[in-house]
Amino acid sequence: MPIVTNAINATKTKKEIDAVSDRMKKTKLKISDIIIPILVVVVLVILGVFVFVPMIKKAISFQAEHATIVQKEKQLSELEKTLNAMDEGILQSDLINAQKVIPNTLKVSSFMYYIDNLASEKGLSSSEISAGDIKINTKGETSEGNYILGVSGPLAYEGSLNNALDFLNSLYSASPYIITIENLDLEAFNSVWKISLSVTGYYVPVSASSADVYSTFTPYSKFTDIVKIFETKASQLD
Repeated sequence: MPIVTNAINATKTKKEIDAVSDRMKKTKLKISDIIIPILVVVVLVILGVFVFVPMIKKAISFQAEHATIVQKEKQLSELEKTLNAMDEGILQSDLINAQKVIPNTLKVSSFMYYIDNLASEKGLSSSEISAGDIKINTKGETSEGNYILGVSGPLAYEGSLNNALDFLNSLYSASPYIITIENLDLEAFNSVWKISLSVTGYYVPVSASSADVYSTFTPYSKFTDIVKIFETKASQLD
């Protein structure tokens, strides 16, 4: 009986050893155990690069676009309030005055009439009158690029000193148009004083242009002094 028992025990022990050996074999690291996780990581990276990253960028872009739209909506709302607060009747009246003072076209004869007439009233005699159309840029120089239009020319008058000074004092108010004076020179020849100057009047031709509704808007009514000047000068043309 001891011999049988020992045989059984040996057999059992052998089976246990074989089972442990099998388990150890199964726990050994295989190539497939490495490849599969690597493939999973690669797939996740590809998904991140081609799917998730573009989605995140798109979401950020949409947020920025939404913020811009909200800001523009706020600007338009403020612009609407400002425009609604303006009196339409006053606006039309001021626009008409501005168009009279800075017309779409300005004839040389019309422009020179008021200046030459003022000189005659002040007792001055003309020694030189010349005027023509010019293009003027924003810096006051002639330009072929961005410019505004005007009528300009050198003028010269002779007379007494008091008459010459009275002429200069009244020149801006005598002309119903917006003018600028340059190259002013006053000199005496014996008892006669000669005044020479360049006078420019401005006009704005009708042109097709579009306004940027999102740019900063400043109501013209804030410049009451300029509006008053336009009103006064426009009354001279009525």
